[in-house]
Amino acid sequence: MKFPNVSILVAARNEEENIADLLFTFTQLSYPKDKLQILIGDDDSTDKTAEITKRFTAENMCIQYIKIEKQIDGLKGKANVLAQLAHLATGELFFFTDADIEVPKNWIEAFVEERKNEGVIVGLTLVKNKNWFEASQAIEWLFTLKLMKTLADFKIQSTGMGNNMMVSAEAYWAVGGYEKVGFSIVEDYAIYKAIIDKGFAFKQLFKPDAMTFTKPPKKYFEQRKRWVVGGISTGSILIFPALIQGFLLPTLLILSLFSWKIVSVIFLFNLLINFLIGNLIFKILNQNQLLKYIPAYTMYMYVFWFLQLVVYILPTKLVWKGREY
Repeated sequence: MKFPNVSILVAARNEEENIADLLFTFTQLSYPKDKLQILIGDDDSTDKTAEITKRFTAENMCIQYIKIEKQIDGLKGKANVLAQLAHLATGELFFFTDADIEVPKNWIEAFVEERKNEGVIVGLTLVKNKNWFEASQAIEWLFTLKLMKTLADFKIQSTGMGNNMMVSAEAYWAVGGYEKVGFSIVEDYAIYKAIIDKGFAFKQLFKPDAMTFTKPPKKYFEQRKRWVVGGISTGSILIFPALIQGFLLPTLLILSLFSWKIVSVIFLFNLLINFLIGNLIFKILNQNQLLKYIPAYTMYMYVFWFLQLVVYILPTKLVWKGREY
């Protein structure tokens, strides 16, 4: 296997609780260190993010700390950071991930081995889980990623995943980078879509070596509102089943006024389908322990996707990483 030069781009803002775990997994990567450049862009953090990162840069030459002080016109937040890191990147391939992620040892190879001429490849992410709520989020992600894989196999674009995505430098600069793509609250989808619209091939990976790990979000509904706002504003194909799912709970409650039997049959059928899909997915990804949470997940999807829709509709400000958008 050839080992192209690779640049990993990470935007970090107040990530003192997470970034050490990410940086440690970077030091464990099996990819040749002389082919690896890791750029950590500090987005005006007020905690110990800089201190922790610099501790790793002192011992690992391929990790670089960059204090982001400039604001590119038209860009905000993460997109602004990544745009500036891209100008410092020397790799043939850009890998994007988040500061609250942990990457597997063979992460880079998993993408390089699968790549032919794709301009963008999206990987997998597993939510770490210790209870039914976190496990339900993990299952939700994996089901969505399986749908993305199926769509990609039929050459239908879905969405990018900025916590686990590879973009070729050629494709990135062909669309003019984030400066030309412009600001989006879902910057990963914006660059993903721009690259595909430019004519570059794309792929969705679905194997354990391409799977990163993330902690459950502390501010669940803030994250969900950002996703819905971003999905609607960009017209992502995934937003439509999400909105439909949000209306299922009130629909079933209304239906229950006329027949609990029909509601029960719908729920049991949904449960069976989830078991079948889950069993297939979990075997591929070595996550069979999640199968026992399928009943909880089935209820979760009815309740929390409805609440997610309510949060979107409420006239509250969109806040992410302490900033209003």
